[in-house]
Amino acid sequence: MSDCLVFEKLFSSQSDRGNYTPSISYLNYFISYTGLKDEDLYNLEIFKSKEKFDSRQDIVLFFDSIPNPSDFDTINYFKDKLKNYNNSLANIDITIVNDEHLNGKIKKVIDIFLDSQNSEFSNDRVKQNFIIKIISWIKEYIKPLKISKDDAPKVIFYGDIKKHEAYLLLIIHLIGFDVLYLNPNEDSNINLLDSKKYKIEVIKSNLIDENVSFEERIKLGEVIEKSTIKKAMTVGAQASKRISDQLLNDCSFIKPWQLQDRKIKSLLLNSTLDEIGIYFKEPLKLRPGFTFDNKNVEVPVFFSKINGSYNDNNDYLDFIYNFRFSDDAFFIEFDGDVSRLSKKFTKDAFSLSFLINGEGIIDKKGILENKSYNISTLNANIQELILEKVEEVIAGDMFISKLNKEDRIKGLYTVLNMDKKIVHMINNFDYSLINPKLILYIEKDFIFEKEILFLMLLLSKIGFDIIVLCPCGSNCIENVINNELIDIHRLDKMVYELKLNSITNGIPLFKKIFGKRR
Repeated sequence: MSDCLVFEKLFSSQSDRGNYTPSISYLNYFISYTGLKDEDLYNLEIFKSKEKFDSRQDIVLFFDSIPNPSDFDTINYFKDKLKNYNNSLANIDITIVNDEHLNGKIKKVIDIFLDSQNSEFSNDRVKQNFIIKIISWIKEYIKPLKISKDDAPKVIFYGDIKKHEAYLLLIIHLIGFDVLYLNPNEDSNINLLDSKKYKIEVIKSNLIDENVSFEERIKLGEVIEKSTIKKAMTVGAQASKRISDQLLNDCSFIKPWQLQDRKIKSLLLNSTLDEIGIYFKEPLKLRPGFTFDNKNVEVPVFFSKINGSYNDNNDYLDFIYNFRFSDDAFFIEFDGDVSRLSKKFTKDAFSLSFLINGEGIIDKKGILENKSYNISTLNANIQELILEKVEEVIAGDMFISKLNKEDRIKGLYTVLNMDKKIVHMINNFDYSLINPKLILYIEKDFIFEKEILFLMLLLSKIGFDIIVLCPCGSNCIENVINNELIDIHRLDKMVYELKLNSITNGIPLFKKIFGKRR
């Protein structure tokens, strides 16, 4: 299981788990994930889980250890109640949490656990001290939660875990919580739990030596989020169709424009050529990795460079045709001329330096008040989104040669003055449907200017598919931006200065008209 799927499973809905009666009981998971596969994705998913943790009131997060109970009033209350303890909490009138049903369930689960682990305790005093510790933890960390009927509450523990902490996780799981244990460095005491008996999903990957704190991983994940170095693997032709019930109409489709009030985030698809053909004209909601919540829409997009040509020119022409005459596509035979995609930069444009500071933060109000830019006709919220994505491009580690002050100004200018056709495509983009596409056909050798790639990265971040067809196979992009940002494919042979007209003219008229249906 990949790093991202571990977190995705934790935050899956009850209906995704096949449970359509959560009001009766939650279908909950206990996942123990030690080691990691891809550190970038691992950090990104921790950052995203922290976002969820901050926005929800039914999640508890522990890292490294759980402080011992220190509320003496609570401890003394429990000690007093346990004076009458006779191997059963269920028979004692004791309040651990306010919800009566959950309170009863906690007591029963602890009784069952203690019965199964009786040999762990040398005498009644040791057992009672353990009970007080566990219920004090539950009172402190579980009682304040606001638990919904529609989803399982969650506990996430990161780092080395002590024996009693592992027992707490198990007890919390048995009362109906999702539990995720994370430790990239070792298995530690989580192995004390009987994974078969308690149906704990144990996932072991590559253990690493370096100890990185949870907070450090959040910061590293935020960098990845801004860099767009995050990819979803497509598997065959199976599209992800997990769509939130609350936004579906009676025909089981997301209503038009219903996601437009959310922030858009792109997810790069790492795919085969066949899968590009499968998904290229599909609505985004049917692509693997499409998700949304009340704040964000995560859209899977292609940023792909296809080097070379097929041995048969007719096959290559058919291949290009699917891109060239696709709806919602802007196809350009590109020779490096900036004016094909945006206004050319002039010295006067250096005035933008007053609207962008040394950290790459933009004076958005100053730009929104200026109505002379090509993007000025867009909704103000979309303009703000574009400017936020400009800041992400600047902040992300995307260019091999770091962006200097002039590069930033040129990049911002190119975005503000992007071709009107691209602006119209943005304006017509409904986030769940077929997304806009920029297709560049590269005939000759040249190296992309930074401002063009700045614009392309920006468009990718706001949901465009970017496809670069390069029959000569030159490193026109690879020598400028981080290669993790682009999915590269190779065809049969490299052909230099292959003009589209020459391919078309070399095919008999009869074959053009009656050949493979396009």
